Amino acid sequence: MESDNKSEKSIEKVVRDGLTSPALDLTVDYAELALDSFLDNDAIKEIPVVKSIVGILKGGMKIREIHFAKKLLTFLKEFHSSKLDDTTVKGFQKKFDSEKKYRDSVVEQIMILNERVLEIEKSKILANLFASHINGKFDWVGFLSLCHCVERLNLTVISFLDEISEEKEPFYRGYSQFDDNVAFLISAGIAQQWGTHLQITAHGQYLYFYGIKGDVNYEFPKKDDVKNEK
Repeated sequence: MESDNKSEKSIEKVVRDGLTSPALDLTVDYAELALDSFLDNDAIKEIPVVKSIVGILKGGMKIREIHFAKKLLTFLKEFHSSKLDDTTVKGFQKKFDSEKKYRDSVVEQIMILNERVLEIEKSKILANLFASHINGKFDWVGFLSLCHCVERLNLTVISFLDEISEEKEPFYRGYSQFDDNVAFLISAGIAQQWGTHLQITAHGQYLYFYGIKGDVNYEFPKKDDVKNEK
């Protein structure tokens, strides 16, 4: 048990360091790496975060651990690739370094969330949502709420969301049939339907723009602006 605790604390340190320092190659698509790359590819193993993870789990790097490492690296890469301005990044780093309660909560949730999602693509969505949270688009509770939607999201609906976002009245259809896409959206908690009317909820729109599209600077149009457009 003692060694497990040490390993867990070391993984937490990897996450802490990875959030405040982009000490990994942002040109590598970690989601596409073969599982054995973490053990056999010297270039990959020398990336500080990867080296730490491999060192911690050496001798026990099974498929589940490697898959978690890929999700974690994908999250960190996507987070550091987000278009946050320097002032916002420095503000986050200052708070992260100085407020232990906040730091511990962030690290714990990032580990838990990346452990719970199955698809690596969802780690990208989680990272985009986290960057958007830092950018002031929603508070911590809102971030966690959106992450729960990500867990339940069937990724096959993304093309449908792209389509419905282009409607004359975006994210609304008055002639929708109850098909798999609708069922998946409702089960993720980001859509509601009455009769043949379908509407993507505010949660769903936040998830779409900030998480799926990764537009951390997106500004929703004001109601007056929408009226003027019509």
